[in-house]
Amino acid sequence: MLFETKQTYTPEQITALTTVWSDLIQYLSLHHDHKFILGFLNNCGVVAIDDKHKKIDIGVPNEFILSQVKKFFSKTLKSAVQSTYNQQFSYDLVIFEQFQSKIKNPLHIDMRKLLKISPSVQATISIEKQPNNPSSSFGYTLQHHLTFDTIVTGAHIDFALSAARAVADQPGKVYNPLFIYGHVGLGKTHLLNAIGNSIQKHHNSQNIVFLPTTQLIDHIVMAIRKNKLNTLLSEFKKIDVLLLDDVQFLGDKDKTQEIFLNIFNEMQQAGKQIVLTSDRAPRELNNIEARLKSRFGLGLVCDITEPDFETRLAILQSKVAMKGEHIDSEHLHILAQNITSNVRELEGAINIILTKKSLSGQETTIDTVHDCLRTLGYRIKGEQTVSVEEMNSLNSRSLMNFGTIVEYVAAYYSLSVADLKSEKRSKDISLARQMLMVIAKSKFQRTFEKIGNYFGGKNHAAVIYAVKEFPKKLKADPSLNHDYTLVLEQVER
Repeated sequence: MLFETKQTYTPEQITALTTVWSDLIQYLSLHHDHKFILGFLNNCGVVAIDDKHKKIDIGVPNEFILSQVKKFFSKTLKSAVQSTYNQQFSYDLVIFEQFQSKIKNPLHIDMRKLLKISPSVQATISIEKQPNNPSSSFGYTLQHHLTFDTIVTGAHIDFALSAARAVADQPGKVYNPLFIYGHVGLGKTHLLNAIGNSIQKHHNSQNIVFLPTTQLIDHIVMAIRKNKLNTLLSEFKKIDVLLLDDVQFLGDKDKTQEIFLNIFNEMQQAGKQIVLTSDRAPRELNNIEARLKSRFGLGLVCDITEPDFETRLAILQSKVAMKGEHIDSEHLHILAQNITSNVRELEGAINIILTKKSLSGQETTIDTVHDCLRTLGYRIKGEQTVSVEEMNSLNSRSLMNFGTIVEYVAAYYSLSVADLKSEKRSKDISLARQMLMVIAKSKFQRTFEKIGNYFGGKNHAAVIYAVKEFPKKLKADPSLNHDYTLVLEQVER
């Protein structure tokens, strides 16, 4: 895709696009060397936001930079878009001719200032792959904006928040391990980062590692393959605080469970702090060894539930205030009424509305809010003759639950929701999409046409094929059948 060089932007559009790009760069700076980012991305920028196809277009000056950005930043850019803008969005890299000029483009940002790089430092490009976190052999850098102060309190999270603060005050002394569980998008990862940031601030001698469970599995598998397991285990012995996200993904990973059990025992016996998150309570974890589940519950187990209306409204108001913006109270009420079970989607809605406001140069209207909700997959009051109570019930019971299932499947297979709704046909995306089509038909009674529309406008023949053929694949593939069983458990919870 090549944008026309004559394309121009209004000042409001430039502000919106550069703000999104700045947010993406700040996220990348947590995972890559700053000079490395400067070398490859200094002449790039966000050039378009496509609500229809749920993607952000990132412009690059030439084919070489495009290939290098794909090579070195692909995964973290995807995470950046979903974390800082909207979890249902993906991104495309496009050659943008205006970026080929030596004259500074208004869509460029001051990368040196943002990353605090001295003007004397040269932007050099290396073709050697950079580590995600140069200060550590593994783990993700903490996101410093995710602190206790930025959590909106409420009955849904207060117990978990109190426990997290206690652990941060006295790591290794109370609630070890601390096990936090709850549905997707309710704030578990925020709490993990808040604990880490607080310990880093008040106990700066502590060696803290934040690790998604999928990365733990990758490290163990790679260490076994390269016969370097002892080296990896010695690295874990250096850790004082282990923050492990989404431990449900240990299911069916027998060897990894065995090794992690040893890591867990050694850390706990040494008084090292362990904090774990999951989408369910320890005893409900599937295909995880009983000894491991019992240890998960040795300290304190606490859950995060769905926030009530007042808390959802407070979260929206807080997110808007943090961005220094204003959205009409009535519009925030509409969002809070419809988005009932995912805090991350509340923030995504704010991002969409504020971006549209900047790009259009017009004030937000109720139609804008409704368009935003449709983008996120919600049914809007007024499109059918239903009461507010019926509408809320419908959104909560059907669309919201199906949306949650889509998010769960996307996370399970390390995909984005945008991938599932795209035209991509790789094996993992196709199987996940077919699984969801079958669930939409059998569990949510959607028509073939509506299912096709939900997944990016697929024709009903593709949906019929999925519903007919997927059961055959389940019989032929025990691993796929296991995955499907896990997803059905989520549907029936």
